[in-house]
Amino acid sequence: MGIISFDAIVNPDCTTLILGTMPGILSLEQQQYYGHPDNVFWDIMLRILLPSITEEQIDNLTYQYKKELLLSNRIALWDVLQYCDRKGSLDSKITNEIKNDFKFFFKQYPQITRILFNGQKPEKYFHTCFKNLITELNLVTITLPSTSPSHSLNTFKKLRIWRNAFKV
Repeated sequence: MGIISFDAIVNPDCTTLILGTMPGILSLEQQQYYGHPDNVFWDIMLRILLPSITEEQIDNLTYQYKKELLLSNRIALWDVLQYCDRKGSLDSKITNEIKNDFKFFFKQYPQITRILFNGQKPEKYFHTCFKNLITELNLVTITLPSTSPSHSLNTFKKLRIWRNAFKV
């Protein structure tokens, strides 16, 4: 089944880019990055960016608010892949992938100096075509544990590792 990714969430002030691979089925249905209820991406980002937020407050936040929160903290969000064929939601099932145009992207947003990969797969896909951009543009890259429910690392460990990445 052919899948097309979402547009980047980005503005000219962003300095950090978080890259995933490709939205899963539930995310595509909802037209929202990380829309699967068991994906902890938004939980982690909210706890990093709003450390005193309560569970009740988290449950009441809109997707629009979450996107604006990222942008107000100079964080962009996108996927490495623009298109792929995939049955289900697992990255391991991806075939016929077409990557987004990162050369053009970084020309549009030259103030982005850091890439955080949400898991090992987006890093792998990025490096197959754009590894030279890291050196050419002097980008800092950090590969973080995937926030996907299929990545079995304890959520508190994921949070700690992600939080440390934002301290750098």
